[in-house]
Amino acid sequence: MAARIAARYVARRLSSGGKVLSEEEKAAENVYIKKMEQEKLEKLAHKGPKPEQTPAKPETPAADVKPGTPPGSSTASVSTDKNRNYAVLAGTVAVVCGLGWYLLSKPKKSEEAID
Repeated sequence: MAARIAARYVARRLSSGGKVLSEEEKAAENVYIKKMEQEKLEKLAHKGPKPEQTPAKPETPAADVKPGTPPGSSTASVSTDKNRNYAVLAGTVAVVCGLGWYLLSKPKKSEEAID
């Protein structure tokens, strides 16, 4: 319930551009928000109950294990989310750049010629 109130408050602040709304505008916006929430609930109810999910790690018999893969490994842990993959790549590039900057910014020792 608190999350719903907070969401309404945030939605109201963002939609109003930061200006203070009159009581009539607040009431109209509350009606609109409640209508949208009701439509979301109706959509979820229309989809129906979710089918029962299988266990996360089903046990595989020894005959099903492929000889080329180690036991317990699978491709299920590979992310298919495009945005997450880009975030990991961007983070890796940032770390490498930061490390390079740190290592290259150290003062260089100059060699003095001995006569």
